[in-house]
Amino acid sequence: MQKIVVANFKAALAPNQVDNWLQAFKGRYAPSPAVQVVLAVPFLYMEQMAEKIAELGEVSLATQNVSPHPSGSYTGATPASWLKGLAAYVLVGHRERRLYFHEDNQCVARQVREAVSAGITPIICLDREVKGSQLAALDSEDLDQSLLAYTPDDSVKLEIPADNQEISDAAASLARAAGVKVLYGGGVTKENAAELASLAGITGLMVGRGCLDGADFAELVNSVK
Repeated sequence: MQKIVVANFKAALAPNQVDNWLQAFKGRYAPSPAVQVVLAVPFLYMEQMAEKIAELGEVSLATQNVSPHPSGSYTGATPASWLKGLAAYVLVGHRERRLYFHEDNQCVARQVREAVSAGITPIICLDREVKGSQLAALDSEDLDQSLLAYTPDDSVKLEIPADNQEISDAAASLARAAGVKVLYGGGVTKENAAELASLAGITGLMVGRGCLDGADFAELVNSVK
């Protein structure tokens, strides 16, 4: 089964840092059909990134967010339909979006619907303790076209990997509840990525701080093969 490794740049790398990141990544990256790399980058430099990764194997783009509305009178929004052909994936329901931007379960469900309608695969971030209510808001057909991502609901734990058994249990719980593939994110580094990716029930990884150095992230990806 192909593993998926998602690099979430968040708002950490400015546009003028992207070229240096890519050069460092390309210098160490060894493409493998066993691993799909997904770069979740800000809207501002998605097109720039798309041009520069075209020559790389097994690398695609994700948006970090998407509008819950179609195109129309929604100032500041980026509709999913505009991203078709540019992004293969979109992050939705990330803990930071729920916390800082007050995106609730209904908003996430609309984002998922818009993404699926545009042919973009949603990566839906869930909290284990409240996954029931988060999943209940989603249409089952949309969920079938999505991936799930389990991340700890504690900001400190996001930088410290959870106990391996806890991760496997959470992944199994989500997989049973939704019947789709599950990624894990929280304290993923180049030192522990291979072990975490090999845990039962885990289809791939979401990397935050561990992806901000291009060379280190390439080594992380290479270790997952």
